[in-house]
Amino acid sequence: MIFKCCYSQTKMKGKVDVQSDLTFETKVKEMENVDLEDALDLAGYGKYQWFHSSLMLFTLLATVLEMIGIAFVMPTATCDLEIPDNLKGILTSIPNIGVILTATLWGRAADTLGRKPVLIISSAMSGLLGLAAAFMPNLLGFALFKLASSLFLSCPSSICFAYACEIMPMKYRDITVLVCNGLLMLLSILSPAFAWLILPYSWRLEIGTLVFRPWRLLTVVYVMPLIIAAVFMLGMQESPKFLAARGKWQESLAVLRKVYSTNTGLAPEEYQVKSLNSSSDTVSEGSSDSNGELAPGPRKLSAMSLLKPPHVKWLVLTSFLTFGIMSVLNGLFLFAPDILNRALDGSEDEVGTICVLLNQNGNSTDTGACMDDISHETFQIMVITTLIFGLIVMAASVMPLSKKVVLVTMFTIVGAACLTSVLTTNIVLVGVTMSSLQLSSLGMGPVIAYAVSLFPTSLRGTAVGAVLMFGRLGSAVGANVAGLLLAAACTATFYGFTALLLLCAALSFLLPKDNSRDEDSSSQL
Repeated sequence: MIFKCCYSQTKMKGKVDVQSDLTFETKVKEMENVDLEDALDLAGYGKYQWFHSSLMLFTLLATVLEMIGIAFVMPTATCDLEIPDNLKGILTSIPNIGVILTATLWGRAADTLGRKPVLIISSAMSGLLGLAAAFMPNLLGFALFKLASSLFLSCPSSICFAYACEIMPMKYRDITVLVCNGLLMLLSILSPAFAWLILPYSWRLEIGTLVFRPWRLLTVVYVMPLIIAAVFMLGMQESPKFLAARGKWQESLAVLRKVYSTNTGLAPEEYQVKSLNSSSDTVSEGSSDSNGELAPGPRKLSAMSLLKPPHVKWLVLTSFLTFGIMSVLNGLFLFAPDILNRALDGSEDEVGTICVLLNQNGNSTDTGACMDDISHETFQIMVITTLIFGLIVMAASVMPLSKKVVLVTMFTIVGAACLTSVLTTNIVLVGVTMSSLQLSSLGMGPVIAYAVSLFPTSLRGTAVGAVLMFGRLGSAVGANVAGLLLAAACTATFYGFTALLLLCAALSFLLPKDNSRDEDSSSQL
Protein backbone atom coordinates (compact mmCIF):
# COMPACT_ATOMS: atom_id res chain seq x y z
CA MET A 1 0.00 0.00 0.00
CA ILE A 2 2.82 2.33 0.93
CA PHE A 3 4.64 1.35 -2.25
CA LYS A 4 1.53 2.05 -4.32
CA CYS A 5 1.15 5.47 -2.70
CA CYS A 6 4.78 6.34 -3.30
CA TYR A 7 4.46 5.12 -6.89
CA SER A 8 1.42 7.35 -7.44
CA GLN A 9 3.17 10.37 -5.97
CA THR A 10 6.23 9.71 -8.12
CA LYS A 11 4.05 9.38 -11.20
CA MET A 12 2.20 12.61 -10.41
CA LYS A 13 5.49 14.42 -9.80
CA GLY A 14 6.75 13.21 -13.15
CA LYS A 15 3.66 14.61 -14.85
CA VAL A 16 4.08 17.96 -13.11
CA ASP A 17 7.73 18.13 -14.16
CA VAL A 18 6.82 17.36 -17.76
CA GLN A 19 4.09 20.02 -17.70
CA SER A 20 6.53 22.52 -16.16
CA ASP A 21 9.08 21.81 -18.84
CA LEU A 22 6.46 22.26 -21.55
CA THR A 23 5.26 25.49 -19.94
CA PHE A 24 8.83 26.76 -19.67
CA GLU A 25 9.55 25.92 -23.32
CA THR A 26 6.35 27.63 -24.42
CA LYS A 27 7.17 30.63 -22.25
CA VAL A 28 10.65 30.97 -23.72
CA LYS A 29 9.20 30.70 -27.21
CA GLU A 30 6.71 33.46 -26.38
CA MET A 31 9.54 35.73 -25.21
CA GLU A 32 11.11 35.95 -28.64
CA ASN A 33 10.30 39.02 -30.81
CA VAL A 34 8.42 40.76 -28.01
CA ASP A 35 6.90 44.19 -28.62
CA LEU A 36 8.57 46.91 -26.61
CA GLU A 37 5.42 47.78 -24.65
CA ASP A 38 5.06 44.14 -23.56
CA ALA A 39 8.75 44.02 -22.71
CA LEU A 40 8.34 47.10 -20.49
CA ASP A 41 5.48 45.37 -18.67
CA LEU A 42 7.64 42.28 -18.11
CA ALA A 43 10.47 44.46 -16.76
CA GLY A 44 8.05 45.44 -14.02
CA TYR A 45 7.31 48.58 -12.08
CA GLY A 46 9.33 49.16 -8.96
CA LYS A 47 12.45 50.67 -7.47
CA TYR A 48 14.01 51.72 -10.75
CA GLN A 49 10.96 53.67 -11.92
CA TRP A 50 10.53 55.26 -8.50
CA PHE A 51 14.10 56.53 -8.48
CA HIS A 52 13.98 57.55 -12.14
CA SER A 53 10.70 59.45 -11.74
CA SER A 54 11.95 61.11 -8.56
CA LEU A 55 15.08 62.30 -10.36
CA MET A 56 13.01 63.66 -13.25
CA LEU A 57 10.75 65.47 -10.77
CA PHE A 58 13.83 66.88 -9.01
CA THR A 59 15.19 68.09 -12.36
CA LEU A 60 11.88 69.72 -13.27
CA LEU A 61 11.81 71.37 -9.84
CA ALA A 62 15.34 72.66 -10.45
CA THR A 63 14.18 74.37 -13.65
CA VAL A 64 11.15 75.83 -11.86
CA LEU A 65 13.34 77.26 -9.09
CA GLU A 66 15.61 78.86 -11.67
CA MET A 67 12.74 80.28 -13.72
CA ILE A 68 10.53 81.67 -10.93
CA GLY A 69 13.25 82.28 -8.37
CA ILE A 70 14.35 85.35 -10.31
CA ALA A 71 11.13 86.98 -9.05
CA PHE A 72 12.70 87.06 -5.57
CA VAL A 73 16.23 87.86 -6.75
CA MET A 74 15.37 90.93 -8.84
CA PRO A 75 13.81 93.11 -6.09
CA THR A 76 16.71 92.46 -3.71
CA ALA A 77 19.39 92.96 -6.38
CA THR A 78 17.94 96.30 -7.49
CA CYS A 79 20.41 98.47 -5.59
CA ASP A 80 23.58 96.43 -6.16
CA LEU A 81 22.94 96.05 -9.89
CA GLU A 82 21.21 99.42 -10.30
CA ILE A 83 18.20 97.93 -12.06
CA PRO A 84 15.74 100.49 -13.49
CA ASP A 85 12.03 99.68 -13.32
CA ASN A 86 11.62 99.57 -17.09
CA LEU A 87 14.15 96.72 -17.38
CA LYS A 88 12.67 94.48 -14.69
CA GLY A 89 10.25 92.86 -17.11
CA ILE A 90 13.01 91.96 -19.56
CA LEU A 91 15.29 90.63 -16.80
CA THR A 92 12.49 88.62 -15.22
CA SER A 93 11.66 87.03 -18.59
CA ILE A 94 15.26 86.08 -19.42
CA PRO A 95 14.76 82.37 -18.52
CA ASN A 96 11.75 82.18 -20.84
CA ILE A 97 13.53 84.05 -23.63
CA GLY A 98 16.34 81.50 -23.60
CA VAL A 99 13.86 78.61 -23.63
CA ILE A 100 12.02 80.06 -26.64
CA LEU A 101 15.22 80.60 -28.62
CA THR A 102 16.51 77.06 -28.14
CA ALA A 103 13.40 74.86 -27.69
CA THR A 104 13.57 73.41 -31.21
CA LEU A 105 17.33 72.86 -31.01
CA TRP A 106 17.21 70.92 -27.75
CA GLY A 107 14.18 68.92 -28.80
CA ARG A 108 15.96 67.82 -31.95
CA ALA A 109 19.14 67.08 -29.99
CA ALA A 110 17.21 64.88 -27.54
CA ASP A 111 15.61 63.00 -30.46
CA THR A 112 18.96 62.53 -32.18
CA LEU A 113 21.56 62.05 -29.43
CA GLY A 114 19.41 60.62 -26.67
CA ARG A 115 17.59 61.78 -23.56
CA LYS A 116 20.32 61.04 -21.06
CA PRO A 117 23.41 62.77 -22.58
CA VAL A 118 21.48 65.84 -23.66
CA LEU A 119 19.84 66.22 -20.25
CA ILE A 120 23.17 65.84 -18.47
CA ILE A 121 24.92 68.42 -20.65
CA SER A 122 22.09 70.96 -20.65
CA SER A 123 21.42 70.71 -16.89
CA ALA A 124 25.10 70.98 -16.01
CA MET A 125 25.76 73.92 -18.34
CA SER A 126 22.66 75.80 -17.22
CA GLY A 127 23.64 75.32 -13.58
CA LEU A 128 27.27 76.33 -14.05
CA LEU A 129 26.46 79.45 -16.07
CA GLY A 130 23.76 80.41 -13.57
CA LEU A 131 26.30 79.93 -10.80
CA ALA A 132 28.71 82.29 -12.58
CA ALA A 133 25.93 84.90 -12.82
CA ALA A 134 25.81 85.09 -9.02
CA PHE A 135 29.37 86.47 -9.00
CA MET A 136 28.94 89.10 -11.72
CA PRO A 137 29.66 92.61 -10.37
CA ASN A 138 27.31 94.55 -12.66
CA LEU A 139 23.93 94.27 -14.39
CA LEU A 140 25.35 93.57 -17.86
CA GLY A 141 27.43 90.61 -16.66
CA PHE A 142 24.57 89.23 -14.59
CA ALA A 143 22.10 89.50 -17.47
CA LEU A 144 24.46 87.94 -20.04
CA PHE A 145 25.28 84.92 -17.87
CA LYS A 146 21.62 84.48 -16.95
CA LEU A 147 20.73 84.53 -20.64
CA ALA A 148 23.51 82.04 -21.43
CA SER A 149 22.22 79.80 -18.64
CA SER A 150 18.66 79.98 -19.97
CA LEU A 151 19.82 78.81 -23.42
CA PHE A 152 20.41 75.38 -21.84
CA LEU A 153 17.24 75.42 -19.72
CA SER A 154 14.77 74.34 -22.39
CA CYS A 155 15.90 70.70 -22.36
CA PRO A 156 15.45 69.90 -18.64
CA SER A 157 12.22 71.92 -18.56
CA SER A 158 10.56 69.86 -21.31
CA ILE A 159 12.29 66.50 -21.86
CA CYS A 160 11.95 65.19 -18.30
CA PHE A 161 8.29 64.22 -18.64
CA ALA A 162 9.02 62.22 -21.79
CA TYR A 163 12.11 60.62 -20.23
CA ALA A 164 10.09 59.60 -17.16
CA CYS A 165 7.26 58.09 -19.18
CA GLU A 166 9.38 56.26 -21.73
CA ILE A 167 10.74 53.90 -19.10
CA MET A 168 7.31 53.24 -17.53
CA PRO A 169 4.84 50.46 -18.36
CA MET A 170 1.97 52.03 -20.27
CA LYS A 171 -0.62 51.72 -17.49
CA TYR A 172 1.47 53.91 -15.15
CA ARG A 173 2.28 56.74 -17.56
CA ASP A 174 -0.81 58.90 -17.16
CA ILE A 175 -0.74 58.81 -13.37
CA THR A 176 2.99 59.55 -13.45
CA VAL A 177 2.42 62.75 -15.44
CA LEU A 178 -0.50 63.86 -13.26
CA VAL A 179 1.25 63.20 -9.96
CA CYS A 180 4.51 64.81 -11.12
CA ASN A 181 2.63 67.89 -12.30
CA GLY A 182 0.82 68.19 -8.96
CA LEU A 183 3.95 67.59 -6.90
CA LEU A 184 5.86 70.10 -9.00
CA MET A 185 3.32 72.79 -8.15
CA LEU A 186 3.37 71.79 -4.47
CA LEU A 187 7.17 71.74 -4.26
CA SER A 188 7.41 75.17 -5.86
CA ILE A 189 6.86 76.43 -2.31
CA LEU A 190 10.62 75.97 -1.99
CA SER A 191 11.15 79.11 -4.09
CA PRO A 192 9.65 81.55 -1.54
CA ALA A 193 10.82 79.33 1.33
CA PHE A 194 14.49 79.56 0.31
CA ALA A 195 14.10 83.30 -0.19
CA TRP A 196 12.56 83.62 3.27
CA LEU A 197 15.46 81.73 4.84
CA ILE A 198 18.20 83.75 3.10
CA LEU A 199 17.08 87.25 2.17
CA PRO A 200 16.04 88.75 5.55
CA TYR A 201 19.66 88.89 6.71
CA SER A 202 21.79 91.95 5.94
CA TRP A 203 25.31 90.49 6.02
CA ARG A 204 27.93 91.58 3.47
CA LEU A 205 31.02 89.65 2.38
CA GLU A 206 33.65 91.48 0.38
CA ILE A 207 35.48 89.31 -2.18
CA GLY A 208 37.96 91.67 -3.77
CA THR A 209 35.84 94.35 -5.40
CA LEU A 210 32.72 92.16 -5.29
CA VAL A 211 30.24 92.59 -2.44
CA PHE A 212 28.57 89.22 -1.82
CA ARG A 213 25.11 89.78 -0.31
CA PRO A 214 22.16 87.40 0.45
CA TRP A 215 20.61 87.75 -3.02
CA ARG A 216 23.79 86.34 -4.55
CA LEU A 217 23.65 83.35 -2.19
CA LEU A 218 20.01 82.83 -3.13
CA THR A 219 21.01 82.81 -6.81
CA VAL A 220 23.52 80.06 -6.01
CA VAL A 221 20.90 78.04 -4.09
CA TYR A 222 18.46 78.24 -7.00
CA VAL A 223 20.95 76.88 -9.59
CA MET A 224 22.66 74.17 -7.52
CA PRO A 225 19.83 71.61 -8.02
CA LEU A 226 20.53 71.66 -11.77
CA ILE A 227 24.15 70.65 -11.16
CA ILE A 228 23.13 68.00 -8.63
CA ALA A 229 20.56 66.57 -11.06
CA ALA A 230 23.20 66.31 -13.80
CA VAL A 231 25.50 64.35 -11.48
CA PHE A 232 22.79 61.88 -10.45
CA MET A 233 21.72 61.41 -14.06
CA LEU A 234 25.10 59.85 -14.83
CA GLY A 235 23.86 56.66 -13.16
CA MET A 236 20.61 56.43 -15.14
CA GLN A 237 19.85 54.31 -18.19
CA GLU A 238 18.95 55.70 -21.60
CA SER A 239 15.29 55.56 -22.63
CA PRO A 240 14.58 52.12 -24.14
CA LYS A 241 11.95 53.67 -26.40
CA PHE A 242 14.49 56.15 -27.77
CA LEU A 243 16.99 53.34 -28.41
CA ALA A 244 14.34 51.27 -30.15
CA ALA A 245 13.28 54.26 -32.24
CA ARG A 246 16.89 54.57 -33.42
CA GLY A 247 16.98 50.88 -34.33
CA LYS A 248 19.31 49.99 -31.42
CA TRP A 249 17.35 46.96 -30.28
CA GLN A 250 20.14 45.22 -28.36
CA GLU A 251 20.92 48.36 -26.37
CA SER A 252 17.21 48.77 -25.64
CA LEU A 253 17.02 45.17 -24.42
CA ALA A 254 20.08 45.70 -22.21
CA VAL A 255 18.32 48.66 -20.53
CA LEU A 256 15.22 46.54 -19.92
CA ARG A 257 17.38 43.84 -18.32
CA LYS A 258 18.87 46.45 -15.99
CA VAL A 259 15.40 47.73 -15.06
CA TYR A 260 14.18 44.17 -14.45
CA SER A 261 17.20 43.37 -12.28
CA THR A 262 16.78 46.53 -10.18
CA ASN A 263 13.06 45.94 -9.68
CA THR A 264 13.26 42.24 -8.83
CA GLY A 265 16.74 41.81 -7.33
CA LEU A 266 17.40 38.98 -9.79
CA ALA A 267 20.26 38.70 -12.27
CA PRO A 268 19.74 40.52 -15.60
CA GLU A 269 20.14 37.20 -17.42
CA GLU A 270 16.91 35.92 -15.84
CA TYR A 271 14.82 38.48 -17.75
CA GLN A 272 12.47 36.39 -19.91
CA VAL A 273 12.63 38.57 -23.03
CA LYS A 274 15.37 37.37 -25.37
CA SER A 275 14.73 39.66 -28.32
CA LEU A 276 12.53 42.61 -29.26
CA ASN A 277 10.23 42.86 -32.23
CA SER A 278 12.08 45.19 -34.59
CA SER A 279 9.07 45.47 -36.89
CA SER A 280 6.82 47.04 -34.27
CA ASP A 281 5.49 50.56 -34.56
CA THR A 282 7.80 51.72 -31.81
CA VAL A 283 10.09 53.03 -34.53
CA SER A 284 9.16 56.61 -35.22
CA GLU A 285 7.91 57.75 -38.57
CA GLY A 286 10.52 57.37 -41.20
CA SER A 287 12.55 54.22 -41.70
CA SER A 288 15.79 53.30 -40.01
CA ASP A 289 18.96 52.83 -41.98
CA SER A 290 21.76 50.39 -41.26
CA ASN A 291 23.38 52.71 -38.78
CA GLY A 292 20.21 53.08 -36.78
CA GLU A 293 19.66 56.64 -38.05
CA LEU A 294 16.10 57.62 -38.87
CA ALA A 295 15.42 58.53 -42.44
CA PRO A 296 13.69 61.85 -42.98
CA GLY A 297 10.36 60.20 -43.78
CA PRO A 298 7.22 62.33 -43.96
CA ARG A 299 8.28 64.82 -41.26
CA LYS A 300 7.74 67.90 -43.46
CA LEU A 301 4.40 66.68 -44.73
CA SER A 302 3.20 65.95 -41.20
CA ALA A 303 4.21 69.39 -39.95
CA MET A 304 2.45 71.14 -42.83
CA SER A 305 -0.68 69.07 -42.19
CA LEU A 306 -1.13 70.92 -38.92
CA LEU A 307 -1.88 74.08 -40.91
CA LYS A 308 -4.74 72.42 -42.79
CA PRO A 309 -8.30 71.58 -41.71
CA PRO A 310 -9.36 70.01 -39.42
CA HIS A 311 -6.13 70.21 -37.40
CA VAL A 312 -5.45 73.93 -37.73
CA LYS A 313 -8.44 74.98 -35.60
CA TRP A 314 -7.39 72.74 -32.71
CA LEU A 315 -3.78 73.89 -33.02
CA VAL A 316 -4.80 77.55 -32.85
CA LEU A 317 -7.21 76.99 -29.96
CA THR A 318 -4.90 74.93 -27.73
CA SER A 319 -1.95 77.19 -28.51
CA PHE A 320 -3.88 80.32 -27.54
CA LEU A 321 -5.08 78.73 -24.29
CA THR A 322 -1.51 77.74 -23.44
CA PHE A 323 -0.36 81.27 -24.28
CA GLY A 324 -2.94 82.66 -21.83
CA ILE A 325 -1.96 80.25 -19.06
CA MET A 326 1.77 80.88 -19.29
CA SER A 327 1.48 84.66 -19.75
CA VAL A 328 -0.08 84.77 -16.27
CA LEU A 329 1.85 81.95 -14.58
CA ASN A 330 5.33 82.92 -15.81
CA GLY A 331 4.46 86.54 -16.53
CA LEU A 332 2.29 88.55 -14.17
CA PHE A 333 2.69 86.12 -11.26
CA LEU A 334 6.47 86.57 -11.25
CA PHE A 335 5.92 90.17 -10.16
CA ALA A 336 3.69 89.17 -7.23
CA PRO A 337 6.52 89.27 -4.62
CA ASP A 338 7.72 92.70 -5.78
CA ILE A 339 4.19 94.13 -6.06
CA LEU A 340 3.17 92.86 -2.64
CA ASN A 341 6.43 93.97 -1.04
CA ARG A 342 6.18 97.51 -2.41
CA ALA A 343 2.56 97.74 -1.31
CA LEU A 344 3.46 96.61 2.21
CA ASP A 345 6.38 99.06 2.32
CA GLY A 346 4.10 102.00 3.05
CA SER A 347 2.85 103.15 6.41
CA GLU A 348 -0.24 101.69 8.06
CA ASP A 349 -2.12 104.95 7.43
CA GLU A 350 -1.84 104.60 3.64
CA VAL A 351 -5.01 103.16 2.14
CA GLY A 352 -5.78 102.47 -1.48
CA THR A 353 -5.73 99.89 -4.21
CA ILE A 354 -2.54 98.10 -5.15
CA CYS A 355 -1.89 100.51 -8.04
CA VAL A 356 -2.32 103.56 -5.79
CA LEU A 357 0.18 102.15 -3.30
CA LEU A 358 2.64 101.22 -6.03
CA ASN A 359 2.64 104.79 -7.29
CA GLN A 360 3.27 106.08 -3.76
CA ASN A 361 5.98 103.58 -2.79
CA GLY A 362 8.87 102.99 -5.15
CA ASN A 363 12.27 101.48 -4.61
CA SER A 364 13.68 104.71 -3.25
CA THR A 365 12.81 106.92 -0.34
CA ASP A 366 12.47 110.68 -0.23
CA THR A 367 16.12 110.90 0.79
CA GLY A 368 17.19 109.10 -2.35
CA ALA A 369 18.41 105.98 -0.50
CA CYS A 370 17.86 102.77 -2.43
CA MET A 371 15.61 100.21 -0.71
CA ASP A 372 15.84 96.54 -1.76
CA ASP A 373 14.55 94.62 1.27
CA ILE A 374 11.60 92.22 1.14
CA SER A 375 9.33 92.38 4.19
CA HIS A 376 8.61 89.47 6.51
CA GLU A 377 4.90 89.76 5.71
CA THR A 378 5.58 89.30 1.99
CA PHE A 379 7.43 86.03 2.59
CA GLN A 380 4.76 84.83 5.01
CA ILE A 381 1.92 85.47 2.59
CA MET A 382 3.77 83.93 -0.37
CA VAL A 383 4.82 80.75 1.48
CA ILE A 384 1.42 80.06 3.05
CA THR A 385 -0.59 80.76 -0.10
CA THR A 386 1.80 78.78 -2.31
CA LEU A 387 1.40 75.78 -0.01
CA ILE A 388 -2.38 76.06 -0.01
CA PHE A 389 -2.73 76.53 -3.75
CA GLY A 390 -0.16 73.80 -4.37
CA LEU A 391 -2.31 71.34 -2.39
CA ILE A 392 -5.36 72.43 -4.37
CA VAL A 393 -3.57 71.84 -7.69
CA MET A 394 -2.26 68.49 -6.47
CA ALA A 395 -5.74 67.33 -5.45
CA ALA A 396 -7.41 68.60 -8.61
CA SER A 397 -4.73 67.03 -10.83
CA VAL A 398 -5.64 63.48 -9.78
CA MET A 399 -9.43 63.89 -9.62
CA PRO A 400 -11.48 62.39 -12.49
CA LEU A 401 -12.89 65.73 -13.66
CA SER A 402 -13.81 66.83 -17.15
CA LYS A 403 -10.91 68.63 -18.82
CA LYS A 404 -13.25 71.31 -20.16
CA VAL A 405 -14.78 71.93 -16.72
CA VAL A 406 -11.31 72.23 -15.18
CA LEU A 407 -10.20 74.77 -17.80
CA VAL A 408 -13.33 76.93 -17.70
CA THR A 409 -13.36 76.94 -13.88
CA MET A 410 -9.64 77.68 -13.62
CA PHE A 411 -9.67 80.57 -16.11
CA THR A 412 -12.75 82.09 -14.45
CA ILE A 413 -11.35 81.86 -10.91
CA VAL A 414 -7.94 83.22 -11.85
CA GLY A 415 -9.53 85.99 -13.90
CA ALA A 416 -11.71 86.97 -10.93
CA ALA A 417 -8.66 86.93 -8.66
CA CYS A 418 -6.73 89.16 -11.07
CA LEU A 419 -9.61 91.66 -11.12
CA THR A 420 -9.98 91.55 -7.33
CA SER A 421 -6.27 92.29 -6.91
CA VAL A 422 -6.60 95.67 -8.60
CA LEU A 423 -9.91 96.66 -6.99
CA THR A 424 -9.50 95.75 -3.32
CA THR A 425 -7.82 97.95 -0.71
CA ASN A 426 -7.13 95.03 1.67
CA ILE A 427 -3.41 94.23 1.41
CA VAL A 428 -3.79 90.70 2.78
CA LEU A 429 -6.48 89.99 0.20
CA VAL A 430 -4.16 91.38 -2.48
CA GLY A 431 -1.50 88.90 -1.36
CA VAL A 432 -3.96 86.00 -1.51
CA THR A 433 -5.39 86.94 -4.91
CA MET A 434 -1.98 87.65 -6.44
CA SER A 435 -0.69 84.31 -5.14
CA SER A 436 -3.76 82.55 -6.55
CA LEU A 437 -2.53 83.41 -10.05
CA GLN A 438 -0.39 80.28 -9.75
CA LEU A 439 -3.60 78.24 -9.95
CA SER A 440 -3.26 78.77 -13.69
CA SER A 441 -0.75 75.89 -13.63
CA LEU A 442 -3.76 73.61 -13.17
CA GLY A 443 -4.70 74.27 -16.80
CA MET A 444 -1.50 72.90 -18.32
CA GLY A 445 -2.43 69.25 -17.78
CA PRO A 446 -5.84 69.43 -19.51
CA VAL A 447 -4.55 71.54 -22.41
CA ILE A 448 -1.68 69.14 -23.10
CA ALA A 449 -4.09 66.20 -22.73
CA TYR A 450 -6.31 67.81 -25.38
CA ALA A 451 -3.29 68.37 -27.62
CA VAL A 452 -2.43 64.68 -27.27
CA SER A 453 -5.96 63.42 -27.97
CA LEU A 454 -6.99 65.83 -30.75
CA PHE A 455 -4.13 65.01 -33.12
CA PRO A 456 -3.26 61.65 -34.74
CA THR A 457 -0.07 59.85 -33.83
CA SER A 458 1.80 61.09 -36.90
CA LEU A 459 1.17 64.72 -35.88
CA ARG A 460 1.08 64.43 -32.11
CA GLY A 461 4.71 65.18 -31.30
CA THR A 462 4.87 68.19 -33.60
CA ALA A 463 1.53 69.50 -32.33
CA VAL A 464 2.43 69.24 -28.65
CA GLY A 465 5.78 70.91 -29.33
CA ALA A 466 4.05 73.79 -31.14
CA VAL A 467 1.53 74.23 -28.30
CA LEU A 468 4.32 74.36 -25.71
CA MET A 469 6.23 76.84 -27.88
CA PHE A 470 3.29 79.25 -27.76
CA GLY A 471 3.19 78.75 -24.00
CA ARG A 472 6.81 79.83 -23.68
CA LEU A 473 6.09 82.78 -25.95
CA GLY A 474 3.27 83.71 -23.59
CA SER A 475 5.72 83.60 -20.67
CA ALA A 476 8.06 86.09 -22.34
CA VAL A 477 5.26 88.38 -23.53
CA GLY A 478 3.51 88.32 -20.16
CA ALA A 479 6.66 89.13 -18.21
CA ASN A 480 7.66 91.98 -20.51
CA VAL A 481 4.17 93.48 -20.66
CA ALA A 482 3.86 93.35 -16.88
CA GLY A 483 7.36 94.75 -16.38
CA LEU A 484 6.85 97.66 -18.77
CA LEU A 485 3.24 98.59 -17.97
CA LEU A 486 2.88 98.04 -14.22
CA ALA A 487 4.71 101.30 -13.53
CA ALA A 488 3.15 103.27 -16.40
CA ALA A 489 -0.41 101.89 -16.52
CA CYS A 490 -0.91 99.60 -13.54
CA THR A 491 -4.72 99.40 -13.57
CA ALA A 492 -4.90 98.87 -17.33
CA THR A 493 -2.35 96.05 -17.00
CA PHE A 494 -4.51 94.12 -14.54
CA TYR A 495 -7.62 94.74 -16.64
CA GLY A 496 -5.80 93.46 -19.70
CA PHE A 497 -4.74 90.20 -18.03
CA THR A 498 -8.27 89.78 -16.64
CA ALA A 499 -9.76 90.17 -20.12
CA LEU A 500 -7.27 87.61 -21.52
CA LEU A 501 -8.20 85.06 -18.84
CA LEU A 502 -11.95 85.50 -19.33
CA LEU A 503 -11.49 85.22 -23.11
CA CYS A 504 -9.64 81.94 -22.57
CA ALA A 505 -12.51 80.74 -20.35
CA ALA A 506 -14.99 81.49 -23.14
CA LEU A 507 -12.83 79.83 -25.80
CA SER A 508 -12.52 76.70 -23.64
CA PHE A 509 -16.19 75.97 -24.39
CA LEU A 510 -15.16 75.32 -28.02
CA LEU A 511 -13.10 72.29 -26.99
CA PRO A 512 -14.64 68.83 -27.55
CA LYS A 513 -16.76 67.37 -24.78
CA ASP A 514 -15.22 64.72 -22.58
CA ASN A 515 -16.49 62.81 -19.59
CA SER A 516 -13.29 62.30 -17.63
CA ARG A 517 -9.55 62.52 -17.84
CA ASP A 518 -9.25 58.82 -18.27
CA GLU A 519 -11.39 58.83 -21.38
CA ASP A 520 -8.48 59.38 -23.73
CA SER A 521 -5.89 57.48 -21.73
CA SER A 522 -5.51 54.83 -24.38
CA SER A 523 -4.31 57.43 -26.87
CA GLN A 524 -1.94 59.32 -24.60
CA LEU A 525 1.80 58.85 -24.55
